[in-house]
Order: sequence, then structure tokens, then C-alpha cells
Amino acid sequence: MADSKECRPIRVGFLFNHDHLHQIPHVAPILAALCELNSSMEIHVFVSGKRRSAFLRQLLAPRILSRTAWHPIEAPLIARGLDRLFGRAVPFERMGILWRHRRQFADMDALVVPETTSIFLKTRLGCRNLTLIYTQHGAGDRAVGFKPSIRYFDHVLVPGPKIRDRMLAEEVIRPGAYSEVGYPKFDGIDLTSSPRLFPNDNPVVLYNPHCHPGLTSWFLDGLKVMEFFRMRSDYNLVVAPHVMLGARHLHLSTDPWRLKWRRQIPAKYFRVPHILIDPGSPACVDMTYTRATDIYLGDVSSQIYEFLLKPKPCIFLNSHKVAWEENPNYSHWRLGRVIDEVSSLAPLLRNQDWHDEGLVARQAKAFKATFGSSAKGGALRAARAIHQVVLTKLDRRSEGSR
Repeated sequence: MADSKECRPIRVGFLFNHDHLHQIPHVAPILAALCELNSSMEIHVFVSGKRRSAFLRQLLAPRILSRTAWHPIEAPLIARGLDRLFGRAVPFERMGILWRHRRQFADMDALVVPETTSIFLKTRLGCRNLTLIYTQHGAGDRAVGFKPSIRYFDHVLVPGPKIRDRMLAEEVIRPGAYSEVGYPKFDGIDLTSSPRLFPNDNPVVLYNPHCHPGLTSWFLDGLKVMEFFRMRSDYNLVVAPHVMLGARHLHLSTDPWRLKWRRQIPAKYFRVPHILIDPGSPACVDMTYTRATDIYLGDVSSQIYEFLLKPKPCIFLNSHKVAWEENPNYSHWRLGRVIDEVSSLAPLLRNQDWHDEGLVARQAKAFKATFGSSAKGGALRAARAIHQVVLTKLDRRSEGSR
């Protein structure tokens, strides 16, 4: 008897189960493009949390919303409690969601996901026949983007040759099981506009520290950065850390081992007219700040490559005094100037001759290697890849039932 799934429309699910909003803009354009590509395909949206659901709906046109079936999902109460206590070490809430809704996910012909916890569906929760497609949610250089668990995905969407080549070299993807698509996030954003954030024409610096306690400059130098610019009214400063930094007070990492408690930002910095502090609004994840600023100041966030849509000065804070020069996880630090102390900012800002033609060319080359030749069109390329993966799977199943 033929599989009953052959008698119904193709079902593709999109899973949004992370703690915050930052993964959503990477996947929403793909969801929309797949709806436009195949009108007979069933598109199912699995999303946790009212805030995430509302944000995702804002990114989708009414005609797309009318084409999709929405499924609110949540973890069991015990998993949510454990996550509040130990979520920085083990993602209990996400794992609880996977366990509670595993049968719904297994009923899909494919499940599209932006994060790697979802592999537990195949490795621990019995969904061995589920086709998992990994979109990623950024195009940075950190080791976490190339971890061995990516091998469990059936298909991986990669943005450009930089990540493709490293993934192949580290054997986390294999020929025939990936597609090079570009950067779908760009398709959901007006890349020609530059939002105005301050009522003056002074240069705007974006301070964009990561949340990883062993890699970020925030815990050691964040307040120093704000104090430096508090005294410099000739510059505007946007403080927009990785959104997960503001989502929790306790931050834990194992590589390297660090345990940090995030303190409240002193109120005086919120009162400075030329400093804008954003602990986690949608503007932190929709490229508002990377488009509106003139100088990048950060450490290991993948948003550096979004900032370099246009070559601009970049400064990196080496707060942990790492030997970065030959480390591929810090490749982006070659696209600007690296400093060990906040006090070194003054001469770099005073004289930016270091941002010369050679560095501009290096940034443009790195941007192309990261995202491919075309900034736009990634969502449609990703949708076509997903469509082909699902059709190939169903063709093989049909041949096996003959």
C-alpha cells in the first residue's frame, strides 16, 4: 500500500522556537518565497511565544498569511522552569518544544529550521524519516557556525563560498546535500534606506557586542565604551548588543568556560542625548542599526557582515587578549583595526586614514565571499532549493513503493 502522505498535498513546516527574535528575519523571506513558488503546497508555521508570533506576522504580507497554517507551540511547564534556571547551559525550553510537538513535526514532508537544537528530532526523538533543512541565521566566522552536529541535517542552505568552503573542509556538509543561496534576510529589508537616529549630522558609531561570555567585550569593556562616548558629544553612539545578552542575566559558556552575571546599565547613560541604548527591540535584528551607522565597534557578532553592505570603518575590541591573527574564527578582524583597550579608540576616531582603499577593497571582497555575487534573490533561491529537496524525497519514496 502506498504511503498515505502521497495522497495529500506536500507539507513543509517552518519552525521558530528560539528564545528571541533574531532568527526570524533570516527565515521569513524564505517562507514567503516558498508560498509564492508553489500554490498547492501546504505551508505550516510553528512558532513559540506571542511576541515572536506577532513579529513574524509583521514581516509577512497578508496574501502570505492567508496561505499558511499557524500552530502555536510551547514547552511543558517543567522544561520552561528548567530553562529559566539553566537555559544558558542547556536549551531546555527548545528541547521541551521538540519533544511535546514531535508528532506534528514528523507529519511534515520537510521541516525548515534556523538553529541546530532541532537535530534532536532525528537523533533522540524518533523522527528519523523527517527531512530537516537548515537555513542558518547569520554568516559569521565563529566556530559554532561549523559545529559537527550540522552533519545530521538532510540539507543545508549556505549563503556563499566562504561558509561553503569551510563547511566542506570541516566535513559538516557533503556534496549534494547543500545549496548555495545567498542571504535571504536581505530580501526582507530595504537596503537602499539609511534610517536617521539622531537630530544631528555627527558620525554614528554602532557598538554591537556579542552575548557569548567568553568572547564578548561587553562584560570587560561595555561600560568603558559608554563612558568614553558619554564624554564625546562629537560622536553619536548606538549600543545594540546581541539580543540574547539582554534576554538573561546569567550567561554561561563552555568553550571557553565562563560564567557571567549581566548587570544593569547605569541610568545615567540612558539620559545622554547622543547615546541610544537598545537592549533587544526588533531594530536590533532588522538591520536598522547596521544601515544607519557610520563606524562599527564590536567583537565576534556576525552582524559585521551585514554592516559591510557598504564598506565602512570597523574597529574590534580584543578584550580577552586572544591571539587572533591566524584563527579563522576571527577572520572578520582583518577587515578593520583591532584594539586591546578602549582608550585606543581616540586616535582611531581622530584620524581614519587607516580606512584606506586597500581596506575598502578587502571588505568588498569579504562581503562577496560571504554572501555571493547578488545581495538580493536569496529567498527565492532558498525556496527553490527546498522545493527540489522535497520533490526528490517524494520521488524516491514513490519509487520505493512500486
